[in-house]
Amino acid sequence: MKKFKKLILYDLKAKPLQREFIVKLKRYSDEVKIIYANAEYEKALKLIHLKDADALVTRLFDNYDQITFEKSILKYVGAMHTDVSHFDKRILRKNGITLTNVAGYATEAVAELTLSALLNITRQTHDAMIFVKKGRWGFETFLGTELKNKTIGIVGLGNIGTRVAELAQCFGMRVQYFSRTRKKHLEKAGLKYLSLGKLLKSSDVVSLHCNLTDRTTGLLNKARLKLMKDGSILLNPSRSELVDLKALYDLTRSGKIRVWFEAIEDKKIRDKFRKLDNVYLTPHFGWMTREAQIRLMEMTLRNIEKYLSGRQ
Repeated sequence: MKKFKKLILYDLKAKPLQREFIVKLKRYSDEVKIIYANAEYEKALKLIHLKDADALVTRLFDNYDQITFEKSILKYVGAMHTDVSHFDKRILRKNGITLTNVAGYATEAVAELTLSALLNITRQTHDAMIFVKKGRWGFETFLGTELKNKTIGIVGLGNIGTRVAELAQCFGMRVQYFSRTRKKHLEKAGLKYLSLGKLLKSSDVVSLHCNLTDRTTGLLNKARLKLMKDGSILLNPSRSELVDLKALYDLTRSGKIRVWFEAIEDKKIRDKFRKLDNVYLTPHFGWMTREAQIRLMEMTLRNIEKYLSGRQ
């Protein structure tokens, strides 16, 4: 099997990949060089770092400069995440660069987190724990709701959406969905297909599981958000750009719905939302389980091996 001449690994400085992974990575390249960033979207990777490199493996979401791919000699980019919407695939194709991702590595992790967020909202688990940690006691302010017999509407029935549906059914929830394509085999298992508008109007919980594309950007616009039931819950473990955040802010501030977002990258917008009591935010950590990280590294190495052996 042939090797790369030089491979650049673009990694997170605060929590770098395991040394064992780096050792395995060196099997596929004569030289491996690591470029660290302090955070995502930092643009720490520059064209000069790619000098003589024919491969890039990146763990970070970033707004890559177009020149990075136009002026380098890269032939392969291995993204260590499922979402590749931050790459200009037209530029990659034009320059003969193969892009791979690791679809499905965090399906279980994100699905479980989604149900965890829902339970946290309906039972105020986190608030109750903090309440007791502060030395207080009493149940009076923690009236919750049960999931059984509630209706969850899933928008996007890919791997994660399907797993969320399965978990929701385990709680006795009615599951309905909207997806680009009908999933007849899942309908036989009790899922109900609806148009997006009807789903939003009739769901107690709406959970977004869409890839970010030109078609899905702003999918939940102002008009569609207004269709949601008073007191319903919006869960979004996907990209924040799926939702009109200005319209959502107005709705949440009015108290119409409760919301969980896994990743609002813009700090100014995040700071506005975090001040609202009916908004729950987490720091884009859905993929951070031990099991998912093992799958992530194994799949990345497998993608490289397939490419070098001509099977990609």
